[in-house]
Amino acid sequence: MDGRMSVRHTANAGVLITTKAGAVGVDLFSRDPQGLYEDTPADLQEELLEEIGKGRIGVLLFTHGHGDHFYMEAAAEALRRNPDLLVISTEEVIGKLKAAVPKAGGLSAVASGERENRRFALPQGSLEVFNSRHMGEQYAKVQNLVFLLETGGSRIVLPGDATPSKELFRRIGLWSREPDLMAAPFPLFGIPTNRKMIEGSLRVREILAVHLPRPEADGQNWTASAKRVCGQAHDSLPMPVFGEEPGREYVFQKKP
Repeated sequence: MDGRMSVRHTANAGVLITTKAGAVGVDLFSRDPQGLYEDTPADLQEELLEEIGKGRIGVLLFTHGHGDHFYMEAAAEALRRNPDLLVISTEEVIGKLKAAVPKAGGLSAVASGERENRRFALPQGSLEVFNSRHMGEQYAKVQNLVFLLETGGSRIVLPGDATPSKELFRRIGLWSREPDLMAAPFPLFGIPTNRKMIEGSLRVREILAVHLPRPEADGQNWTASAKRVCGQAHDSLPMPVFGEEPGREYVFQKKP
C-alpha cells in the first residue's frame, strides 16, 4: 500500500476520495438555493456523472438533504446511469431517491433514531455512520450523518454539518484517535474553542477545510478569519488546506 489518497473538491462540502481501493463520493453534488455556497460546476457535474455511469465511482454518501450537500436532480441522474450505485444517506434523502428512481437497488437509509454506529462493508473498504446534531438551532431537527470511512489504508472523517462538541469528537476518537484526514466545514478549525475540543480527543494528520462561502457572499470575511485563526494557532492541529477552487484535486500521502 503506497498510502496515496486523491481528494477532489467538487464544490462546497463535496469531495471525491480516490485510493487504490477505488472511489467514493461524499456530498458530491451541490446546488445551494440561497446562493451562499458554491454549486458544482456544470462541466464537472457531467464529468462525475459519466464516471458514475462507467462504474468508476461506485459509492455516494450524502450527510443530509440540504441543497448545498445534496442536489436531487444530479443524484437521481447518477442512479439512472447506474442503477446499482450504492447510496447511503438519511431517511429524507433515500426516500426522495427511491421515489425518483424506483429501480435503484443500492439505496440504504440510516434511521434518524439510531443511536449506535451503523456499519457498512464497501467494495472500497468499510464505513461507520452515526447521527449527530446539525449546526444551528434553526436546523436542530435536521438529520445529519457523520461518516467514518476507511479506504486504501486511510481513515477519513466526514462530519457534514455536525455541531462541534466534545461528544462528537470523543465518538470519532473511539473509531480512530489519529484519522489520516478530516474533510469538514471550516468553522471546526477556524474557531479556537472548537480546536481545543478536537485536540481533546483526536490527533488529526491532515485537514481539508470545506464549506467556504462564495467570495462575493463573504461579507463578514469568514474565510479570512478562519485562515488567520489557523495560522496563528499554537496547537497540534495541522494547517488546513482550504478548498477554494471547485474541481481542484489534492493529494495526501499517508504519514508513518
